[in-house]
Amino acid sequence: MDGSSGTTGANGSGVSKPLKQKATADGLWQFCLHHYGQQEVKHACLKLQDQCKGNVNLALLLAWLEDAGFTLSASSLTALRHSLVQSETLISRYRLMRRELKPQLSRGAYQKMLNYELTLEKFQQQALITCINQLPWDEHTSSALAAYCSQLEGDGGHLYPTLMKGLHTFS
Repeated sequence: MDGSSGTTGANGSGVSKPLKQKATADGLWQFCLHHYGQQEVKHACLKLQDQCKGNVNLALLLAWLEDAGFTLSASSLTALRHSLVQSETLISRYRLMRRELKPQLSRGAYQKMLNYELTLEKFQQQALITCINQLPWDEHTSSALAAYCSQLEGDGGHLYPTLMKGLHTFS
Protein backbone atom coordinates (compact mmCIF):
# COMPACT_ATOMS: atom_id res chain seq x y z
CA MET A 1 0.00 0.00 0.00
CA ASP A 2 1.52 3.30 -1.02
CA GLY A 3 -0.99 5.50 0.77
CA SER A 4 -1.84 7.41 -2.38
CA SER A 5 -5.56 6.78 -2.15
CA GLY A 6 -7.95 7.53 0.66
CA THR A 7 -9.95 4.32 0.79
CA THR A 8 -12.65 3.80 3.34
CA GLY A 9 -12.28 1.88 6.55
CA ALA A 10 -12.90 -1.73 7.43
CA ASN A 11 -16.33 -3.30 7.65
CA GLY A 12 -17.94 -0.61 5.51
CA SER A 13 -17.51 2.07 8.15
CA GLY A 14 -17.29 4.74 5.48
CA VAL A 15 -14.55 6.44 7.51
CA SER A 16 -11.63 7.53 5.35
CA LYS A 17 -8.26 5.98 5.90
CA PRO A 18 -5.27 8.29 6.20
CA LEU A 19 -3.17 9.12 3.18
CA LYS A 20 0.51 8.52 3.76
CA GLN A 21 1.93 11.58 5.53
CA LYS A 22 -1.23 13.52 4.62
CA ALA A 23 -3.53 12.54 7.46
CA THR A 24 -6.19 15.05 8.43
CA ALA A 25 -7.56 15.98 11.82
CA ASP A 26 -11.11 15.58 10.51
CA GLY A 27 -10.33 12.08 9.22
CA LEU A 28 -8.91 11.11 12.60
CA TRP A 29 -11.87 12.65 14.44
CA GLN A 30 -14.38 10.74 12.29
CA PHE A 31 -12.47 7.49 12.83
CA CYS A 32 -12.41 8.10 16.58
CA LEU A 33 -16.14 8.79 16.74
CA HIS A 34 -16.88 5.61 14.80
CA HIS A 35 -14.39 3.32 16.53
CA TYR A 36 -14.93 4.68 20.07
CA GLY A 37 -18.65 4.12 19.49
CA GLN A 38 -18.09 0.39 20.02
CA GLN A 39 -18.69 -0.34 23.71
CA GLU A 40 -15.72 -2.70 24.08
CA VAL A 41 -13.38 -0.20 22.45
CA LYS A 42 -14.75 2.62 24.62
CA HIS A 43 -14.17 0.59 27.79
CA ALA A 44 -10.64 -0.34 26.67
CA CYS A 45 -9.90 3.34 25.94
CA LEU A 46 -11.11 4.41 29.38
CA LYS A 47 -9.03 1.67 31.02
CA LEU A 48 -6.02 2.75 28.96
CA GLN A 49 -6.55 6.35 30.13
CA ASP A 50 -7.53 5.88 33.77
CA GLN A 51 -5.66 2.76 34.86
CA CYS A 52 -2.70 2.57 32.49
CA LYS A 53 -2.04 6.33 32.20
CA GLY A 54 -2.19 6.15 28.41
CA ASN A 55 -3.41 8.69 25.89
CA VAL A 56 -6.61 7.70 24.10
CA ASN A 57 -6.03 10.06 21.17
CA LEU A 58 -2.60 8.57 20.55
CA ALA A 59 -3.93 5.01 20.83
CA LEU A 60 -6.76 5.74 18.40
CA LEU A 61 -4.38 7.48 15.98
CA LEU A 62 -2.14 4.41 16.01
CA ALA A 63 -5.16 2.14 15.47
CA TRP A 64 -6.26 4.31 12.52
CA LEU A 65 -2.81 4.10 10.95
CA GLU A 66 -2.58 0.37 11.57
CA ASP A 67 -6.00 -0.17 10.02
CA ALA A 68 -4.68 1.57 6.90
CA GLY A 69 -1.57 -0.62 6.81
CA PHE A 70 0.93 1.81 8.31
CA THR A 71 3.04 1.81 11.44
CA LEU A 72 5.63 4.01 13.07
CA SER A 73 9.16 3.41 14.27
CA ALA A 74 10.00 3.53 17.96
CA SER A 75 11.60 6.96 17.50
CA SER A 76 8.49 8.30 15.74
CA LEU A 77 6.31 6.95 18.55
CA THR A 78 8.57 8.72 21.05
CA ALA A 79 8.25 11.97 19.08
CA LEU A 80 4.45 11.64 19.13
CA ARG A 81 4.45 11.03 22.87
CA HIS A 82 6.61 14.12 23.41
CA SER A 83 4.25 16.21 21.27
CA LEU A 84 1.48 15.45 23.79
CA VAL A 85 3.15 16.63 26.98
CA GLN A 86 1.59 20.11 27.24
CA SER A 87 -1.87 19.24 25.94
CA GLU A 88 -2.07 16.09 28.03
CA THR A 89 -1.29 18.01 31.20
CA LEU A 90 -4.03 20.53 30.41
CA ILE A 91 -6.60 17.88 29.47
CA SER A 92 -5.79 15.68 32.47
CA ARG A 93 -6.20 18.57 34.89
CA TYR A 94 -9.42 19.67 33.23
CA ARG A 95 -10.78 16.10 33.28
CA LEU A 96 -9.98 15.77 36.99
CA MET A 97 -11.73 19.07 37.73
CA ARG A 98 -14.76 18.04 35.67
CA ARG A 99 -15.04 14.74 37.52
CA GLU A 100 -14.65 16.41 40.92
CA LEU A 101 -17.31 19.01 40.13
CA LYS A 102 -19.81 16.54 38.67
CA PRO A 103 -21.85 16.09 41.90
CA GLN A 104 -22.25 19.86 42.23
CA LEU A 105 -23.28 20.60 38.64
CA SER A 106 -26.58 20.43 36.84
CA ARG A 107 -26.75 17.97 33.97
CA GLY A 108 -26.55 20.87 31.49
CA ALA A 109 -23.52 22.45 33.14
CA TYR A 110 -21.76 19.09 33.30
CA GLN A 111 -22.49 18.50 29.61
CA LYS A 112 -20.96 21.90 28.77
CA MET A 113 -17.81 20.89 30.64
CA LEU A 114 -17.74 17.57 28.80
CA ASN A 115 -18.19 19.33 25.45
CA TYR A 116 -15.30 21.67 26.27
CA GLU A 117 -13.13 18.67 27.11
CA LEU A 118 -13.97 17.23 23.69
CA THR A 119 -12.84 20.53 22.14
CA LEU A 120 -9.52 20.15 23.98
CA GLU A 121 -9.30 16.58 22.66
CA LYS A 122 -9.81 17.85 19.09
CA PHE A 123 -6.97 20.36 19.56
CA GLN A 124 -4.78 17.53 20.81
CA GLN A 125 -5.66 15.46 17.76
CA GLN A 126 -4.69 18.37 15.52
CA ALA A 127 -1.30 18.51 17.25
CA LEU A 128 -0.88 14.77 16.72
CA ILE A 129 -1.74 15.10 13.03
CA THR A 130 0.69 17.99 12.60
CA CYS A 131 3.42 15.92 14.23
CA ILE A 132 2.68 12.66 12.44
CA ASN A 133 2.64 14.23 9.00
CA GLN A 134 6.25 15.32 9.61
CA LEU A 135 7.38 11.82 10.61
CA PRO A 136 8.22 8.86 8.38
CA TRP A 137 5.50 6.24 8.05
CA ASP A 138 6.44 2.63 7.55
CA GLU A 139 4.56 -0.05 5.73
CA HIS A 140 2.97 -2.32 8.29
CA THR A 141 5.68 -4.56 9.73
CA SER A 142 4.90 -4.42 13.43
CA SER A 143 2.29 -2.69 15.50
CA ALA A 144 3.14 0.70 16.97
CA LEU A 145 -0.12 0.47 18.95
CA ALA A 146 0.90 -2.86 20.49
CA ALA A 147 4.31 -1.37 21.35
CA TYR A 148 2.65 1.70 22.90
CA CYS A 149 0.24 -0.40 24.97
CA SER A 150 3.10 -2.53 26.27
CA GLN A 151 4.91 0.63 27.48
CA LEU A 152 1.99 1.70 29.68
CA GLU A 153 1.46 1.09 33.38
CA GLY A 154 -0.38 -1.99 34.57
CA ASP A 155 -1.78 -4.37 32.00
CA GLY A 156 -1.81 -1.94 29.08
CA GLY A 157 -0.40 -4.56 26.74
CA HIS A 158 -3.56 -6.62 27.10
CA LEU A 159 -5.69 -3.78 25.70
CA TYR A 160 -4.29 -4.01 22.18
CA PRO A 161 -6.70 -6.66 20.80
CA THR A 162 -9.74 -4.79 22.09
CA LEU A 163 -8.47 -1.46 20.78
CA MET A 164 -8.19 -3.06 17.32
CA LYS A 165 -11.61 -4.74 17.52
CA GLY A 166 -13.46 -4.61 14.24
CA LEU A 167 -10.51 -3.23 12.29
CA HIS A 168 -8.58 -4.93 9.53
CA THR A 169 -5.09 -5.84 10.69
CA PHE A 170 -2.11 -6.67 8.55
CA SER A 171 -0.10 -8.68 11.06
